[in-house]
Amino acid sequence: MLTDLDQKNNIYRAFGIVVLSLLFALITGAGLVSVLKVLLPNIEPTTISLISMLVSSLFIGLPVIIYLRFNGLPIRKYLRINRISVNTLFSIILISIGFVIIVDELDRIVYILFGGPEFLQELVEQLKIISIGNGFIIILTTAIVAPIVEEMLFRGYLQKVLEESWKDITKAILVTSIFFALVHLNPYWIVQIYLLGLVLGYLVWRTNSIIPSIILHALNNGFAVALNNAEDVFNQYYIWYKHVSPLWVFIAIVLIILGFKMLNKDLENQS
Repeated sequence: MLTDLDQKNNIYRAFGIVVLSLLFALITGAGLVSVLKVLLPNIEPTTISLISMLVSSLFIGLPVIIYLRFNGLPIRKYLRINRISVNTLFSIILISIGFVIIVDELDRIVYILFGGPEFLQELVEQLKIISIGNGFIIILTTAIVAPIVEEMLFRGYLQKVLEESWKDITKAILVTSIFFALVHLNPYWIVQIYLLGLVLGYLVWRTNSIIPSIILHALNNGFAVALNNAEDVFNQYYIWYKHVSPLWVFIAIVLIILGFKMLNKDLENQS
């Protein structure tokens, strides 16, 4: 039985490891930028930024993995890298598609109300696919690497520690989600990221696996990249007066409801 002091130490340690992981990734990325500028002075700044982003993402999960291995703790168990059934997978895909559309509409509402700062416009330009090479790095970083390592760190590790320490699932999900939103350092996305984090956290707790949250996270990021690079196509079939078309919002709600019904039924059958 853990004492109150043990529980507090576990929580402080978990947050410390997460912060260390983020700082480690940031320093690694910044260091790589400096090295590339010296070794390859003619390389495009955008290319350097993309490579730095990829390397930083790869290194985010390293400290927590080192910590678990050093303490002889099974990585798959402590990061909730568990298999899910085919039916659960299908239901998660439906839920993910629905929430991606809803989050996109929330993002558009925030943009209409508060506008878009210059640094957001710079980020949008940075994620424009202009060649096969930079397109590969953008997709690999945003839709594959970042979702995997971030879900391992936040929902796999941090949320699990909070759940076990507090014995309060709701509190653990709420705190993990707000911390996840804050570390993105973007006040214009904080509401969207927080709400997305709540769904990610719930799915991980419900299925005891980070695979569902990785899928939702990957689809969300991938969809954002697609919107950023195929705006004309989406404007024809998806956008309605700067908002997501009401038809697509309706479809999203139906997919979410259907997905959760399927998920609950499948999990009940497994129990």
